[in-house]
Amino acid sequence: MPVPEFHRRDLSQQELFDRILERVHLDLPHAVGLAITVHDRRLDEDEVTVLAARGYGGEIVEAQLAGLGGPVIDAFVHQMPVLSLDLWADERWPELSLQAMDGRVPEHSAAWREVRGAVSVPGVWKADSTVVLSCALDRPSTATTVTTLIGYEQLVSAAMVSAGAEDATATADMLAVLQSRGAIEQAKGAIMGRLMCDADTAWATLRRASHESNVKLRSLAVALVEHISGAPAEQPAAGSPIVPTDQARQAAGLLWAVLTHESTPAQPAEPAS
Repeated sequence: MPVPEFHRRDLSQQELFDRILERVHLDLPHAVGLAITVHDRRLDEDEVTVLAARGYGGEIVEAQLAGLGGPVIDAFVHQMPVLSLDLWADERWPELSLQAMDGRVPEHSAAWREVRGAVSVPGVWKADSTVVLSCALDRPSTATTVTTLIGYEQLVSAAMVSAGAEDATATADMLAVLQSRGAIEQAKGAIMGRLMCDADTAWATLRRASHESNVKLRSLAVALVEHISGAPAEQPAAGSPIVPTDQARQAAGLLWAVLTHESTPAQPAEPAS
């Protein structure tokens, strides 16, 4: 089945990309700027689009696209994550300097002086295009920064398919994933702590409980966090909160009762051969 053509986003699709960056910012609170960019293989100026930006991400990416070079361009060209510990002083891009940014956008001079590290992570979109998720930080970037962005790049690529298909249901489902991501991670962490297992095993345990109880995983995750903590689970600043049903709360209580009395978690499924 061919991948749908990319189209300009409507408001719901724009919300989807904005929400992705909102969630990335929660996981990378020291980000000064974030951006999602789509590039044609020819890298013609007219074929580069900033899909969404947060903070000063748009201005930083646009400076790179204007000919100053930088991690966004290199991530596209080399098709691999690019990390910089000190963006304005990186010898790979001598023209991308603090002075150059002051000249381009002098009104944000104070912000440019906050920028230190930067990371750009590419992903494939159609046969001839690349999506790049990038961030600039107020401190040196690390391997953890790269790992975080790689995880979200997969979500961006899935969002591109939803947006390209102009499928309102797919877009709504993607927003639901974003909305529940924090609670799912909290639930996985609780299971890992209880069973002293890895993230894959915790995820398998949660998925099995969701399947056996016939409850959506995100609803079960929220109910489990609330059952354990006695307080509301993490919910996004925007959008409708996830309110677990009575069935989800009952399933969460049963799951935790099993976990607190048994030490053998569900094992991750073997990869398909």
